Amino acid sequence: LALALASSILRHSSAVRTFAPKPNIDLIEKFERDEEWVEMNDRTDFLPASRMGKARFLSETTSESSLFNPYASQNFVDGSYEYDEYQQAWRYLGFVIDCDASTDDDDRSGSYDGGTGDGCHRYVLWAAYVDLEYQGGGIGEYQYWDRYNQRWDDTSCQYGEAGSGDNGSGSGDNDDDGDRCAKMDCHLEDTHFSLLGFFKHKSYDDWMEQLFKHEGYCVWTSQEYSFMKSARKTWPQGCVQSGTTDEEGNAIYYDIKPTTGGGMTLGLYTDTRCVEEYKQNGRDDPINIENVVGNILMEGSQDSNDNGDDSVQYDTLEKSLAAWDSAFDIFKTCQPCVAYDLNNVGYGTDDDASKGSSYWVYNQNDDQNDGNQNGGDGTDFDCYDDADYTNVNQCMKFMAKTTMNAATYRDLSLAKQQGTLVDIPLSGLSTSTRSSNNNGRNAFLTVLFFMVSMAAAVFAAIKLYDVRKRTHRRYDPTIEEPLATKEGTMA
Repeated sequence: LALALASSILRHSSAVRTFAPKPNIDLIEKFERDEEWVEMNDRTDFLPASRMGKARFLSETTSESSLFNPYASQNFVDGSYEYDEYQQAWRYLGFVIDCDASTDDDDRSGSYDGGTGDGCHRYVLWAAYVDLEYQGGGIGEYQYWDRYNQRWDDTSCQYGEAGSGDNGSGSGDNDDDGDRCAKMDCHLEDTHFSLLGFFKHKSYDDWMEQLFKHEGYCVWTSQEYSFMKSARKTWPQGCVQSGTTDEEGNAIYYDIKPTTGGGMTLGLYTDTRCVEEYKQNGRDDPINIENVVGNILMEGSQDSNDNGDDSVQYDTLEKSLAAWDSAFDIFKTCQPCVAYDLNNVGYGTDDDASKGSSYWVYNQNDDQNDGNQNGGDGTDFDCYDDADYTNVNQCMKFMAKTTMNAATYRDLSLAKQQGTLVDIPLSGLSTSTRSSNNNGRNAFLTVLFFMVSMAAAVFAAIKLYDVRKRTHRRYDPTIEEPLATKEGTMA
């Protein structure tokens, strides 16, 4: 799986490793930098379409801009190398509305039915990373962010060969001189992970299906999984006519509405592209999202047999959306590509149907816990998912079971303008060039040292010459007064 994932993902990125054609300078509109450029981070700026209309803002761009290629940038890690699946990670970045989708998108759209057929596509974005410092410890080489207690959980490290970890302090430090216990931190600005590439999916339902039944099943509680599995199927698959009209008889449509920080909700729109949002006429306006579509995440899922015994009921759409966001937030933080289950410790069977009392319970005294390569003689942290796979490679599933395309800086810039990306969406860019930066810094320091040394040598030579010039006396054989008089006595 490691080789298949690495080669497949990197083929996607290498497939677009070409430079865009040189643009026609005469057609480029002149902008004032201070007013028009938008900072993504302290190293990367983008030029927005702030003077354009909403349609342009939602990405009606020229063909030249659609060809913009991020993979020509050296900020990405070497894509020709095959990496171990355990050193690879991924992170959900958010949604982007694209009204001018690039023509190189695969036409196979999976379950995406398009609604009106005119809707501007909602793409889900994610990023892949690699840990170049990986030492072969599998799941047991990392600590993971605990979203409930807001701390780093190093439980898996404690089952490594040398019992590494931070001694339970939760600080994330590894001060006991054990095996490496690195943070799974590709969502942080100072991450040690390096960026492999950005990817996008038009059929977010297909993407979510693969995510939920594999890694989602093992990182969520049983109640969360039951709700998310059924609620996933209720989201609109395009711009849908609601059957409601405004006071003037105009149709109201609804679709996914990306929100800040990588969130998602439902929005009401007045056009068949689901771009122009409906504006309520005061608090008493009966046209609001819950009145129009109802508690769709719950009501739609009640027709399904997926709820099971662990289903949770939310009596309003607001509560349903809040529950969705709460569960989905885990994927905004760094996740390993190999599915894992930190709560599955001391459990000795891969039969999902017969999980016993040890499941969901840490058992640090179990002699079978090796935490090495997520397996070995034991089964610590094994993920027995809802599709009967064990420790599936989630990144590989995104590639193999959905329509996946490389996302460009144009896609990220567009999402940045719409305000729908997670915090620090470009994490991993600087670390992927850490070696080259260090080499450049070392070369600069070497040249600087040489120049200072040369300057010091020249200065010393000049001073030496000046001293010699002032102290040097010529030999003069003539003496103005004799040392003795004619009588032979001393003068």
